[in-house]
Amino acid sequence: MYDDAQFHPVALFDQVSCGVMALDRDGVVRETNAAAERLFGRTRHHMVGKKLEDLLPGHPVALDLIRRAESLNTVCRFRGAELSPGPDIHLHVSLTANPIHDAHGVIIGLLLQMEETSAADKLEEGRRLNETLDSMGALALAVAHEVKNPLAGIRGAAQLLEMETTSESGAACTTLIRAEVDRVSRLLDTLLGLADDAPSISQAINIHEVLQHVIMASGCKEERLERDFDPSLPEVAGDRDKLIQLFLNLLKNADEAARAAPNNAGRVRISTRISNQVRLSQGRRKMHVMVEILDNGAGVPPELRNRIFMPFVTSKSRGPGLGLAICQKIVHEHEGQIELESQPGRTAFRVYLPAND
Repeated sequence: MYDDAQFHPVALFDQVSCGVMALDRDGVVRETNAAAERLFGRTRHHMVGKKLEDLLPGHPVALDLIRRAESLNTVCRFRGAELSPGPDIHLHVSLTANPIHDAHGVIIGLLLQMEETSAADKLEEGRRLNETLDSMGALALAVAHEVKNPLAGIRGAAQLLEMETTSESGAACTTLIRAEVDRVSRLLDTLLGLADDAPSISQAINIHEVLQHVIMASGCKEERLERDFDPSLPEVAGDRDKLIQLFLNLLKNADEAARAAPNNAGRVRISTRISNQVRLSQGRRKMHVMVEILDNGAGVPPELRNRIFMPFVTSKSRGPGLGLAICQKIVHEHEGQIELESQPGRTAFRVYLPAND
């Protein structure tokens, strides 16, 4: 015998494996399912009646998606969104917004579906990104070899002209030529970082020793820096120089963001923890050391967050935007993972490195 209650819409709602929220046109949650409760770490009672923007403060991706679905009157999707509905909840999800119509075809609300990105999807996304970086590195290597010699000739000719010129305007032009040649040369050197396929020197490394070195080299002021180190961490297997390059890049970015915070309130925190939540490609779990570098700056713009590890993607007014791409490459070489979680006032880069066996 079937019980009609088992086929009640709310009961069926709870059987759906992905998180689902029914919203009215004002963005107020009218119903939600058990999977959404699990994702948000809240009960239905604490979500129904609240606006989505209050449940996901600082996360415009979901709000923009439902507005677009409503304005276009069609299903809209966004893959790879990062949401933090709570201070200790960090989600990687695919979002789908679907308009709800009444009997006359008028939109009365929207369904928002949230499906967690699987470990396999994350690994596949990382693999594709690293293939892109490898291809760009090979291209950079070919371009650099073809361009560097002519650049050296141009710079030498500019120096000779500077020695022979007697006018101020001529001297200014030759100075400009040398400065621009040096700038292009530095860009090529940075590009060659993507092509660096020299074998890593793997050794057992105390990650805290590396981080202390990075802190000293970064110039980050002690009054702006907070350490939260777990002294019981195991060593990691890796290339010390490359790990220094990785964390120095991340710390300098965080320090720059913190220095731009108003009222001299910028802060940077470096934390270390053990993590058993990282899955390998075969689905097996392995103990990892997690390093988090967090700042309270303006945050990464939403439109860049899902592309931030791609070459030439940057929120800065200066610089080629290759630093994080090189970070991604170094992490990949160490068989680790790197992720970003960002909103205004809180940006965290987390690096997961396999613990030394």
